[in-house]
Amino acid sequence: MSAALSRLQISDQSPGNFDAVPSAEVATLVLTPREREIAMLVAKGFSNKEVGHLLDISHWTVAAHLKACFLKLGLRRRCELAYALRDLI
Repeated sequence: MSAALSRLQISDQSPGNFDAVPSAEVATLVLTPREREIAMLVAKGFSNKEVGHLLDISHWTVAAHLKACFLKLGLRRRCELAYALRDLI
């Protein structure tokens, strides 16, 4: 086993742990309409630049909205966001 693999530790925040991801209902209640719009596009697989182009806003603005979504929902990854919104997609 390589040294890099031996140092690898899987934490409780690994991409496969979705136990703490909030439901789509919670996301609908706590996110603003614009945050929901952006989160839905990201959950569908669009990049920040693609979302920005579709909504005619900067990709930096998209990133700011996503950061707010992640903070409000207690998420860290785009895949967790997609999982949380899976019932709305």
